[in-house]
Amino acid sequence: MTLELDFSKEREPLIEYPWYKEVDHLLEWVSDKDAHYKSFCFDLVMSLAYIDAISGLERLMEFCDNCPDNFNAHIGFINLCCPCYEAIGKWSYQKAAKPQSGALGKLSSELILRFILKLSNNLKTVLAIGGTEAADAILIHKDGTKILAEVKSAPLITYPVLFEFENNKNHESHEKVIITASQLKQCQSAIYLHNQQYIPLGMPSHELWPFKQTIDYIVNPANSSSVFSFVQTWLNARDAYIKRDKNQELYYLANASGNPPKIAKTRDGWPRKESISDSKTSAGMDRTDDIKKGIYQVLKIGSSIRKETQFKTAIISNLPAYRHGKEYVEPFVDMLWGIEADVEQMNGVASISRDKLRQVFDFIITIEEPVLRGFEL
Repeated sequence: MTLELDFSKEREPLIEYPWYKEVDHLLEWVSDKDAHYKSFCFDLVMSLAYIDAISGLERLMEFCDNCPDNFNAHIGFINLCCPCYEAIGKWSYQKAAKPQSGALGKLSSELILRFILKLSNNLKTVLAIGGTEAADAILIHKDGTKILAEVKSAPLITYPVLFEFENNKNHESHEKVIITASQLKQCQSAIYLHNQQYIPLGMPSHELWPFKQTIDYIVNPANSSSVFSFVQTWLNARDAYIKRDKNQELYYLANASGNPPKIAKTRDGWPRKESISDSKTSAGMDRTDDIKKGIYQVLKIGSSIRKETQFKTAIISNLPAYRHGKEYVEPFVDMLWGIEADVEQMNGVASISRDKLRQVFDFIITIEEPVLRGFEL
């Protein structure tokens, strides 16, 4: 088997999106900061990308009396209304707004590749590979090493968006807002960072909304204490996610939190068959189907390049498999493989030389806790 890649489809990641330079501005700011700042930034930009990728936002808005300050309407990306849950402890069901899965996969893949491209000191090239090729990306190290990679990435938290909608009628909380697309463009908006904290975004009619407004706020030194608080909230959510600690409020605000507790149904009328967010939304490479597909794919790539010593393989994600790594990833970290044709008889013993063996994957390239085997990125 030989590797066949159509490199005419390769491209620098994210440049198809008009807001990629705003992301570069953010990455320049975060480049010298701790890994959890970078992971928070990935989730933040992915949340903005969710907002950008959904058509008909005005159809998804619901009134919420528990939004902070003057905001009174909410759109979320999990099935739980976060302002209600955080402000008064109420489990208000609000159907999650979601872009099409194909759009999400492309966005998350290209975004993490952009992070790697801009945050690495030793990679001279990072390219996304289009179509249905064997690999999702190729990374070229300054020492000439070529890394063919499978990309599996997903945010830990998808932050909701708030709106201030002026109206003169009484309304019930979580009643649908009746508003047109042109009216929505004139509403004040914000991205909600939990704990009653938010970043004001102005009107959706503004240029490069919501990316420019969010990133300008984050990189402004005057907002450093607020950003520190945002990141601490993200860290607390990560810890609750890893430990599956349902006693922590933030557990249910992160992705893959499953079903709410019984009180949500008995007291607050939560729909019986609905979860807050299911395992398909697991953070990073933590979805078990993605781990299985990712390991198969790097084995497939490896079998195609086993004689090409300058080629390496990698799985790329924003976060490691926090929940499922021990069971699904660790057994393969130090595993070597070879093929029967390379087995030789040495002093009557069937043997295979080490230089004919390959790792299942050479690297797991993640923002936090990567497996790099001494390789410098």
